[in-house]
Amino acid sequence: MHIVIDAMAVVGFLFFLMSGWRKGSLLSLLGVVRVVLAYGVAYLAGRYLGYWIGEVANRPRIVTIPVIAGLTFALISFGFHVVMWEIRAHHKHREQKENFRLPWYSRLGGGSINLLAGFFSMVFLFWLGDLFMVGVSGHQIPGAGQSWFAQTARRVVYEGVYRSTAWRGDASRSAAVARVVSNPAAGMAYLKNILAADSVQQLISSPSFAETLLSGDPARIEQSPEMQQLFTDRATLDELRDLGILSGQEKKSDLCERLSRFGSNPAIQASLQNLKAKQLLSTDKIAVLIRDPDFDAIVAELVK
Repeated sequence: MHIVIDAMAVVGFLFFLMSGWRKGSLLSLLGVVRVVLAYGVAYLAGRYLGYWIGEVANRPRIVTIPVIAGLTFALISFGFHVVMWEIRAHHKHREQKENFRLPWYSRLGGGSINLLAGFFSMVFLFWLGDLFMVGVSGHQIPGAGQSWFAQTARRVVYEGVYRSTAWRGDASRSAAVARVVSNPAAGMAYLKNILAADSVQQLISSPSFAETLLSGDPARIEQSPEMQQLFTDRATLDELRDLGILSGQEKKSDLCERLSRFGSNPAIQASLQNLKAKQLLSTDKIAVLIRDPDFDAIVAELVK
């Protein structure tokens, strides 16, 4: 399957190169404007409109955000395509009436510009497809692990996310978030390993810890046997860092303070009880868990 992905990428590159060669610099620059504008509006539409639709329709945002972003990107691209088609028609008319030909430097510039813009478009669409596939099936696009284009696309997304967040000063957490965003299947694996850990299952299933968590007392949470077991589970703590939940710099008291706010949040309490009732807090239900509206509600509260 990786051969199919790479072959489609090569065909796409050739298409963008030849298309830019035919269009010339002017139309290719308009194509860049189209891509930049489509990216920007698609990002805003996914972040706000997709988020809102997920909340109103009670659907998981891991699905609604990429779908709305992808549709917005396609609509804006189509609108620009119509405008650019009119310009091409005008050029064709000049070719027929005035024997007009684009100079070679305009064609070369157009090919280079169009190829670069097309590359980023393909990276963005691959990432959306990868995110959607993980959200629906729990698995990455078949063959993506061996595809050179898939690896390149993920690296581009990683660098983009890392460089846009590392300026805040927490480089290790930015790197972890970038890894998860660029490769959603890896984030799924981290989440599965965390839920499978004995220390985490003890936290989830222990009635006494549930009562401790709901107390909202950080000191009581820190002294609980369940948290002491988690503190000694280095593998699970490393997974939490890989997922970007922990930075590795927190003190035990800092983590317990965050948990106390977690336990005192009514929305999180209700959603967590619903997930327990639906028996979704297990490793064999990960794909269903991340699409569940209650899990989505918990994530929404945590990132506020």
